[in-house]
Amino acid sequence: MKTKCLLGYALGIGLLGGGVALAQRESAIYVAHQKAIYSVRLTGKELVAPDVQLRHSSKEIRGRLGGATTAIAFKGNDASGNIGSGAVNLKIRVEGSTIKAQGGIAGRVVELTYSPTELTVYIKDCTWGLRSTKRNAYVGRRKCDPPFHRDTEVTLPERFLQLSPPEQATILLLVLSLS
Repeated sequence: MKTKCLLGYALGIGLLGGGVALAQRESAIYVAHQKAIYSVRLTGKELVAPDVQLRHSSKEIRGRLGGATTAIAFKGNDASGNIGSGAVNLKIRVEGSTIKAQGGIAGRVVELTYSPTELTVYIKDCTWGLRSTKRNAYVGRRKCDPPFHRDTEVTLPERFLQLSPPEQATILLLVLSLS
């Protein structure tokens, strides 16, 4: 009898933990590829992960990213500032339901095309070509990974869709730059 009770208690705790993990994933930008699996929680006006402590608004992003002080300001559809000593300079434009960004983050060339059907990114000398598999979930290949490895996955929380296009483009590039 005592064994059944302990088993039921352990099962309940496991289900509760799984529910918490699922809820956290639903409120996070989730990234999985050959070299890393991680998520960055998007809570209210904050982005939080072990190497990410950022606050964001429609005017700016401030905090720490990968241990570096980060300050990025939005002016119209442009984002500029720095991550540590590296410059951020993005030109962002909206074409229908597609957000495009070009420029640099921390001294490296970046390019982004994000829409309900595709997510194409060039960052850290790697091109990501992902297609939507379901709402807010993108799966595909990174050209810098060997061809026989698993697909790359990026999932975006509903809260992400409520942000302005400059916030979406900049946050997405910052999160993918963690790879």
